[in-house]
Amino acid sequence: MVATAALRCVLLAGLGAAAACGSETVAPPVPRATAVWVDSLPPVPTSYLDVPVRYDLGPAMRWLESEVPTTLGTLEQRHQVPGKQRLHYAYTAERGPFSLHVDGRTAVLQADVRYRVHAWYNPPVLPEISAKCGGDDDQPRARLTVATTVQLTSGWTLRPRTRAVVTPLSRNDRCKVTFLKLDVTDKVMDAAQEALQRKLAGLDARIAAFDLPGESRRLWDILGSPLKLTDSLWLVIHPSTVRIGMLRMRGDTLVTTLGLSANPRVIGGPRPDAAPPPMPPPQDSTSRPPVLHLLTEARVPYDVASSILTRELRGTIIKVARQRLVLDSLQLLGVGDGRVAVGLAVHGSVRGVLYAVGHPAYDTATARLYMPDLVYDVGTRDLMTGTLAWLAGGQIEDFLRTRVRIKLGPILADGRDLLEQNLNRDLADGVHLGMDVSSGRVLGVRAAPHALLVRAVASGQGELVLELRPEQLVGQETLGAAVRSR
Repeated sequence: MVATAALRCVLLAGLGAAAACGSETVAPPVPRATAVWVDSLPPVPTSYLDVPVRYDLGPAMRWLESEVPTTLGTLEQRHQVPGKQRLHYAYTAERGPFSLHVDGRTAVLQADVRYRVHAWYNPPVLPEISAKCGGDDDQPRARLTVATTVQLTSGWTLRPRTRAVVTPLSRNDRCKVTFLKLDVTDKVMDAAQEALQRKLAGLDARIAAFDLPGESRRLWDILGSPLKLTDSLWLVIHPSTVRIGMLRMRGDTLVTTLGLSANPRVIGGPRPDAAPPPMPPPQDSTSRPPVLHLLTEARVPYDVASSILTRELRGTIIKVARQRLVLDSLQLLGVGDGRVAVGLAVHGSVRGVLYAVGHPAYDTATARLYMPDLVYDVGTRDLMTGTLAWLAGGQIEDFLRTRVRIKLGPILADGRDLLEQNLNRDLADGVHLGMDVSSGRVLGVRAAPHALLVRAVASGQGELVLELRPEQLVGQETLGAAVRSR
């Protein structure tokens, strides 16, 4: 009887009905890593970001108006005309409000001045005589100019140079005392300049003392540290160089543009362990059109990928050497060396799990992730001897290579929407991020130990805006604020 039953099973097996005799169970070991996984990032072109820096000069201008006197000189104080002991003069000048404009990297403050002069001549014998220039209604005019040029050193310190100049507006605004044959215009202008220069002598020291290195490091640390977009999404800018642009005025706001070279990327998961790089010395501005190449990363956890594939393929019948296998589930695992293990759970002629290993790839034509090099793992192949030798024919490996595919289109679309929502926002106090993503393409996929990583590059234009506020300046030095915004 036993021999007859055994013969029946052999005959049925030959007809492809081995299930009638009971399935053989297979339980190979889970694939193990054969090397250390190294996360190699795909190359991405350097990004050149515009970083407009804006500074509201209103409060600083009010400080200047209060610091520089509106009246220079007095008619009560006489000055000797050099080389002429018998000639003396006194002057008073009243300035109007300052206006500011920028010439290259020089901040220029100007104010109109009206002045009066009283001159005296003491002849050897006769009594002293005097004359005046400028009455209440016909005072000559002059222009007061305060120009500050500041050099930014390689150590991010400021090296200022301030000059004050007073000049008559026209030939008709010169002050001449005719009967004394005396033109005191230049004398008055020189005296006014000297008085202003003394008043402004401390300005250069105050500008140079401003802690621009500390403030620059604060901003550099913000740009160089991971910036939180959502609970599990981070922007790492990776700045490398800074180029300094020219100053411009827009109304009461001083504006310049920093050119920032960077290799930004968006990372999902826990906060990345990224420290700010050393702050480089500033470079002169060069004409680099702004362009953004943002490396993005979508994480597909293996359990999520397994659920997607199992839902799509459960119940699929795989015919191998006239045998039938029914697919129960697919389980993806990170091997830990850059490969993915696919566990194929089946019942039918064989019951158990078969493991294949391979590397993930991206099909640009279908926007799908697949594994074109899937082959049986060593532990699984070692079992394919004797009555299980028919499993080694290659049909199962071909099935896995063609059918283990994950649609990435929806994942990438969700990623673009997330970028649009989170790349236009305030990142920190006074730091606003604005980015316009116009296109994107997948660079590749990686098999990390705990998830599949889909790396893509989003291209467009990006802008970081630094809004510097007057209260950030100690003493609210006007020209120090101007240079700080360079």
